[in-house]
Amino acid sequence: MTRRRFLLMVVMVGVTALALSWLIDPSRAWDGPRIWTAKRVLTLESDAPSTEAVGVEGGMIVAVGSLESVRAHFAGRDVTVDDRFANYVLVPGFIDPHIHPSLAATILPLEIVSAMEWVTPRGRTVAVRGPDEFLARLVELEQARVGEPNEWLIVWGYHAPHHGELTRATLDRVSSSRPILVWQRSVHEIYANTAALEAAGLTQEAMDAHPMADWDEGHLWEAGVFALGEPFMKQLTAPTSYLEGLGMMTQVLHRGGLTTVGEQGSPQMGGVAEWFALWFEMWRSDAPYRFVMVPNGMGLLREHGSGAAALAAAERFIPWSGERIRFARHIKLYADGAIFSQLMQMTQPYLDGHHGEWMMPPEAQREVLEAFWSAGWDVHVHVNGDAGLDFVLDAVAERQQEQPDPERLVVMEHYGFAREDQHERLAELGVEVSNNAYYVHELAPIYAQHGLGPERAAAISPLGGLARAGVAASYHSDFPMAPAEPLRLMEAAVTRVASDGQIWGPDERVSVERALRAVTIEAARHLGMEDEVGSIAVGKRADFTVLGADPTAVDPGGLAEIPIWGTVFEGRPFPLDH
Repeated sequence: MTRRRFLLMVVMVGVTALALSWLIDPSRAWDGPRIWTAKRVLTLESDAPSTEAVGVEGGMIVAVGSLESVRAHFAGRDVTVDDRFANYVLVPGFIDPHIHPSLAATILPLEIVSAMEWVTPRGRTVAVRGPDEFLARLVELEQARVGEPNEWLIVWGYHAPHHGELTRATLDRVSSSRPILVWQRSVHEIYANTAALEAAGLTQEAMDAHPMADWDEGHLWEAGVFALGEPFMKQLTAPTSYLEGLGMMTQVLHRGGLTTVGEQGSPQMGGVAEWFALWFEMWRSDAPYRFVMVPNGMGLLREHGSGAAALAAAERFIPWSGERIRFARHIKLYADGAIFSQLMQMTQPYLDGHHGEWMMPPEAQREVLEAFWSAGWDVHVHVNGDAGLDFVLDAVAERQQEQPDPERLVVMEHYGFAREDQHERLAELGVEVSNNAYYVHELAPIYAQHGLGPERAAAISPLGGLARAGVAASYHSDFPMAPAEPLRLMEAAVTRVASDGQIWGPDERVSVERALRAVTIEAARHLGMEDEVGSIAVGKRADFTVLGADPTAVDPGGLAEIPIWGTVFEGRPFPLDH
């Protein structure tokens, strides 16, 4: 199937799926009034944090309390009391406010060669660490394809601190004839061998003209990926592989106990076609979760040329919203580079002397922020380093001074490294944080040796400092930057135990209760859905994650290992295929 035919098919099926999402209420597929009972129900509501029964009708919560009181709500009516969760704990359906379905669909079918193990629907990968080991794995994968000389070898997971320097010459030694593409761990960088550059039609002249491209190294990074990497994106989003990846993503999200997820910066790769592909996947799989789409301010600016035009384009997405996929009046901006690339903007220099990068030049960030702020949109900003954060907070302060709006939701996304004074400034400005709590687990040990040093590495994901400053925080996986497993994010935040088994930054630990709020009600608020999901309360959607143990009662070091039975989505049970 050609790419054009595939995109046409996806658009046609996506339109059908979108129409169905407007016409069909998924909760109607389940029967009438039902009372769910459990060993314990953690509501995350302050007036009744724990109870034993939840009454559900039409996919909504209509009663919460003791079994007797919930029965009374249905007095005189036939109601099913469902006690299948008598030995389980119900919590509000987990929410990940920042993932990337297009990246997940692209990466999951690829060869994963990473310093950390990954569990995917295909099984558990093997962790690969060390330059020699990484190169040996590439050679092994290339040799496994000797019968298919024209097949590209595409690998995701390379991370320089673990795997050493990677160059075009290195990849040419793996193969001088087969196109080889290595997608860096952050997806903000691409490395290619000579055969891949030639197959993509990239020239030395084009790469020499861009400040974030290196012909000799076969390397594109940050803005260079967006400007020059389209031919590689066509290989990465091969039609059959992409649809397979969407199916794998559904399994991954369900396995993590997720019922609501946010796509931050949409579209990422394929334009409108990627949305239709997502609608198609949710329609064909009956996926038990919903998506909230946050438009990509950087991409809209690049496509339309001005902040005002980007706003006009984003406004056109809003009417596309349905029950399962929604477009929020939230905009995603991008400040500095990726933490996995060590391209965040830092006030103190990196140990090896390299410097960070801007994903959007500061003047472009200001232009888009002003346009969307004036139109009343909520704002999310990708920012990782403290120097990047200084600029963003200055820009937000300027907007608040010129157009005061104390109720405006402004969320710093990732918040990889920040200073104590910046936590306080966030509190003063009313700015909040959605943090990747997994950063400390994977990055602290290796960044203590490379780039940052022990003191700054121990302060990665400074959640304790945010708590002390009174700044609200949600946790996200940025999947596939971290496993889409809210319990694993909670464990990282509560214990600060990294991949080396050591505690990094004990002062940055938080309570289990705060961590649980971060993957439920705080995450819901950061998607503008706190009135619908995030806690177990009358009037909200009947979304629950069903756990084999109480997360507030287990050893915090075992949070990630709590068994997940499955989920209840809008009143319908969706067990995992264990």
